[in-house]
Amino acid sequence: MTRQCVGSASLLWLTLLFSVPAAGVAESGAPQPEAGTAEPVQAIWKHQEISFHFQSFTTFYSCTGLEGKVENIMRALGVHAQVVVRSADCPASVARMPRVVMRVVSPVEATPEALAERDKNKSVRELVERVRGKSNHPLDSLEQFPAEWRPVSLSRGRLYLQEGDCELVEQIQKKVLPKLAVRVVKDEVLCMPHQATMGQPRLDVEALMEMPKPDDKQGT
Repeated sequence: MTRQCVGSASLLWLTLLFSVPAAGVAESGAPQPEAGTAEPVQAIWKHQEISFHFQSFTTFYSCTGLEGKVENIMRALGVHAQVVVRSADCPASVARMPRVVMRVVSPVEATPEALAERDKNKSVRELVERVRGKSNHPLDSLEQFPAEWRPVSLSRGRLYLQEGDCELVEQIQKKVLPKLAVRVVKDEVLCMPHQATMGQPRLDVEALMEMPKPDDKQGT
C-alpha cells in the first residue's frame, strides 16, 4: 500500500548549509545527541558531496518530505547538510525513485591521511579566498578542533521515525554512513519489501562530533 509522507512546514528547507547550527548547540525541536564518554580527539572539517538513489518498495515520500527526513537524521549525527531531492515526479507528486544529493560538512579525525586529503585542494581554496575574500565561517576553517564520539540512536523516540521509514534508514546506513565518521553499534533494521515493518527501525551508532565550546556551554 502506497503511503505518501509529506513534510510539515517546519521541515521544508529547514536551513541552508551555512546557517545550520554547530553540532552540540541546542536547537528547539531538534534531537540532541547524548554527551560522549570517550577521550577527545583532534578533528578537521571535511567537505564532500554525497548522492544516492533512494528506492523503496513500501513507502513513498514527496521530495520535500524526503529532504526533511534526511536533514533531520544528518543533524542528529552532527553533520551539517544541505539536501536536495531530484525527481521527475516532483514537486507535484510522490517521488518513485528520487536521487538524493547532499552537500555535507562533517568532522573527521585529523589523521595523516585526512590532513593530506584536505591539503590537496588547499591551493584552490586559497585562490577562491583571494577572489571572494576570506571566509570567517567556522565550517570553512582548516584548523583542527577537539571532537568526541557520541552515542546516537536513530529511532522513533529521538527522530520521530515510523515503521514506514525502515527502508530509508536501511539505505542511509548502507550508502551514506560509510562516508562519514560514524560507526554502527547496534543494528535492528530489518525491512521487508512490500510489507509494513513490525515496529520502528532502530540503529544505534557512535558519531564523531565537535565538542561544545566554553561559550556554547554557558549559553545552554
